[in-house]
Amino acid sequence: MSTILNMMEAIPFFAPFTDPEKRLLAEHVHCFELFKSGEVIIQEGDTQDSSLYIILNGAALVRKDDHPEHIIAYLEAGSIIGEAAFLVGGRRRMASVVAEGLVNVFKLDQHALAQFDCPFQLKLTQQLVIIIVERLEKMNDALAELMG
Repeated sequence: MSTILNMMEAIPFFAPFTDPEKRLLAEHVHCFELFKSGEVIIQEGDTQDSSLYIILNGAALVRKDDHPEHIIAYLEAGSIIGEAAFLVGGRRRMASVVAEGLVNVFKLDQHALAQFDCPFQLKLTQQLVIIIVERLEKMNDALAELMG
């Protein structure tokens, strides 16, 4: 468990959580998965898996299945993936995420989230909203720059 806690300490997403809350998460061993190089973490178009993933260590590539040679993004430790489907269950996955080398992830689905108390659920949801807003701001800035 100390290895998991050490990985979590290095991830900004977990910064607002107290040490007891982090330990509580680390105790849910079923929330941690290891992906080998080339394994698909998230499959584009999938509507069945609405899990949230946080890369604890390793790296992954984001790509569209119709153009797998074009890498949309390179994700490293601390990257949050799958937040839209997690927050709004049943949403189609917009891209595939593939492990590049060994990748340890924290995986949370709605069933696992329901096991935590409401203040903890709210804190986690607030963290996701912050991430989504930051991404929207970056996209807006990039669009404004493109439009001159």
